[in-house]
Amino acid sequence: MTQQDLGQAINELKYNLRRYRRVITLVAGVAFGLYALETMFYKVEADEQGVVLRFGKRVGLTDSGLHFKLPWPIETVLQVPVTRVQSLEFGFKTLEAGRDTRYMPRGESADDVARMLTGDLNLAHVEWIVQYKISDAGKYLFTLGGHRNQRVAVEDTIIDVSEAVMRRLVGDVSVDEVLTTGRDRIANDAEHEIQGYLDTIDCGITIVTVRLQTVSPPDPVKDSFDAVNRAKQAKDRVLNDARGESNSKLPEARGTRDQKISEAEGYRERVVREATGKANAFLTQLAEYRKAPEVTRRRLYLETIEQVLSEVGDLTIIDQSVGGVLPLLDLNGRSASTLTNGGQR
Repeated sequence: MTQQDLGQAINELKYNLRRYRRVITLVAGVAFGLYALETMFYKVEADEQGVVLRFGKRVGLTDSGLHFKLPWPIETVLQVPVTRVQSLEFGFKTLEAGRDTRYMPRGESADDVARMLTGDLNLAHVEWIVQYKISDAGKYLFTLGGHRNQRVAVEDTIIDVSEAVMRRLVGDVSVDEVLTTGRDRIANDAEHEIQGYLDTIDCGITIVTVRLQTVSPPDPVKDSFDAVNRAKQAKDRVLNDARGESNSKLPEARGTRDQKISEAEGYRERVVREATGKANAFLTQLAEYRKAPEVTRRRLYLETIEQVLSEVGDLTIIDQSVGGVLPLLDLNGRSASTLTNGGQR
């Protein structure tokens, strides 16, 4: 193509552009208008909150539903999931959650996070989960690092704070408390302390829960630790058996003791009453004796003889002047005794 032909083609193109300028302008205007109209409406999902930006500056928040805004690039909307609970895992990684949850094999980085020093200078392997949600979308987007990398910045902050808090709490207690009774308390304290720090930086995050997933001794000493635990369980079992035996024997012994005491008290009461009665009877006789000594003496003698003779068998008393004794038939079936020689049998 010669230079003349090229110049002619350029002139024809300029002519055509001038000829269809209005059409091109109209098409471009319609296309831009349709695009602007499309960007003027947006939808916020049920679990999200919209943050409206005007030339990059936050101007409002919108809840779920269909909304209107100025067209792009004047206003843009960032949608943030404010009701969705998100999780961060420490010391382990879940590959697939479900009925048969699969975890990533342990690595050096995970072990470094989970390995902690306790207050009694022992090592413990602590795995835990921090669950959180976004409570304020605006603060979440603009507090740390700008909205473009805000999610990474917030997660890094939660990770750093969680590790620091958990290591401090575990370092304040013994390894036995970490592995047994202190787990719930440590989790609750960690939740409050992490939330307190996040509130100080006002990043719009609410901690839902902190849960200790697995707490165990490190693998190199796990067998020895399990042996110690089995020994402690055996000791507790023996102590419980001894307490049970004691609880079964002590009531029986107390019952026998109380019975003996009751019998002794009853015997004491009976003896005291009998002695008191005899003493009163003697005092009564003494008073009568003082009134009539001779009569009282004779009456006491006769009562005594009557009592003594009532306890003796049948007797036959023979005067010493009688030379012989005639045995009599005992019609009552009892043998007779004969006293002779001054009362000798």
